[in-house]
Amino acid sequence: MKKIALGLVAAAMLAACGDSGESTEKILNIQSTDEIQSADTAFAASNIATITANMNFYNGLYTYDLDNQLITADADDMPTVSEDGTVYTIQLKEAATWSNGDPVTAGDYVYAWQRMVDPDLGAPYAYMFDGTINNATEIMAGELDTSELGVRAVDDKTLEITLENPTAYFKDLLTVPAYYPQNREAVEAAGDQYGSTSDSAVYNGPFVLTEWDAATGNTWTFAKNDHYWDADNVNLDTVNFQYLPETATALNLYDSGQLDVIELTGNFAVQNQNNEDYKTYPIPRTNYIEVNHETPGLDNLNIRRALYKAIDREAFVNNILQNGSIATNGFVSREVAWNTETEADFRDDATIETDYDLEVAQENWENGLAEANLEGLSLEMVAADDEESQIFAEYIQSQLTENLPGIEVTIKTMPSSARFAALSDEDYDLGVTFWQADFGDPINYLERFDSTITRGNYQYEQLDELVAQSRAQALDPSGRWETLIALEKAGLDDYAVQIPVYQSYQAILENPQVSNINRPGQSYINYRWADIQTAE
Repeated sequence: MKKIALGLVAAAMLAACGDSGESTEKILNIQSTDEIQSADTAFAASNIATITANMNFYNGLYTYDLDNQLITADADDMPTVSEDGTVYTIQLKEAATWSNGDPVTAGDYVYAWQRMVDPDLGAPYAYMFDGTINNATEIMAGELDTSELGVRAVDDKTLEITLENPTAYFKDLLTVPAYYPQNREAVEAAGDQYGSTSDSAVYNGPFVLTEWDAATGNTWTFAKNDHYWDADNVNLDTVNFQYLPETATALNLYDSGQLDVIELTGNFAVQNQNNEDYKTYPIPRTNYIEVNHETPGLDNLNIRRALYKAIDREAFVNNILQNGSIATNGFVSREVAWNTETEADFRDDATIETDYDLEVAQENWENGLAEANLEGLSLEMVAADDEESQIFAEYIQSQLTENLPGIEVTIKTMPSSARFAALSDEDYDLGVTFWQADFGDPINYLERFDSTITRGNYQYEQLDELVAQSRAQALDPSGRWETLIALEKAGLDDYAVQIPVYQSYQAILENPQVSNINRPGQSYINYRWADIQTAE
């Protein structure tokens, strides 16, 4: 299977470079370190590859441009908002069209959002509607019908949205796949198979998905969507993706001209820093250790604090990763959100005291074991099978076992989809994972401390109250900012709900003929404006 797929990639690259002397098609060949799981926006939450893919073959109402500014997508303009901040009226572009030629209508948004909050569907990102769109909470609890959701089609091209409360970041929220439209006819025709193959869906984004099947596909293709309203400004004809978790394999293919963009990890990043094709860019992704608070021992605060303080973050990013990533003991990433009054980065305003301190870690450890009546602790840590996740897991394992006497940590490596399932099913003690911003606001990270959202099996009333308080402060930006700072501090300093370690900076090699791949600081990679120079 892989040899055939790589052959296709090689052939595509030759066409892109014009070696045949005939083709001027613009074809981009990309390494992916993960596989996409679904072409159903309701399930675009399992991994970065899936979310990124859905954000390229679908459009929402708004998106981010090359300067990280919010711009219209399906929407014709920015919304009209009621005086109390709860009712949004949005006009859709007349030219917005599905890949089968159907117009994109306000009804497509109503249908998709009602489907998202249907408790029978179990959409992972349904929580983004909870407490935001009017009646979503009651619908998700089975107390109201989906038709009661606060969204309606005034006419084919006019969408009216009613919020539970004013929401400061609502326009940004509309950039994520959970808020994208769906074509009812396509969904109902495919039934349970909707989104499981590229042919089971229709698309309204700059590209359409082709040549993909969730059951077998470790390759997939974006083809230019000729029905896209802005197709004239989409430069690429094709983007080919190859799932390659091993950097060494990807590097060989890059060096032989068969891939245009690859990711570098570990020693590969160090060895290629003088390569003229080498680049780094920040990712709004905090890599952390998820903690199951129901595991005996991990339900003890002193033990959780010991784990938090036993990890030398600076040594990891400086001596092992060496790809530009930065150490962090906070959850919200840098370059995601800024104070509206001072323009300070959230990470500079929000100071977390809990950090690497081996002496204090060992004191916490001894106290925690005594309080829990334990002599030691044996933990299983789940991790994805990509190279960086394995490096991260092995470092955490070594730090904890070397610094905390009596602890044993075994690593259980699995594909990313299985790791996601293990965390979702609460089948873990520790989990090597990450959270990447879907939109530019600290709440996108910090709402995960809420007991109705977290996967960590904990409930702290103070955290739930602070999340609720921040949501009620949409019309008080400075007060809301201080509440979010207090929320992060309480979650990490007071309860050690999880253990942040580093923020990703991605090291890549990129063909110098490639330009304008959009890597917005608060979202996911977008190929809408990407280009590749072809031979004349």
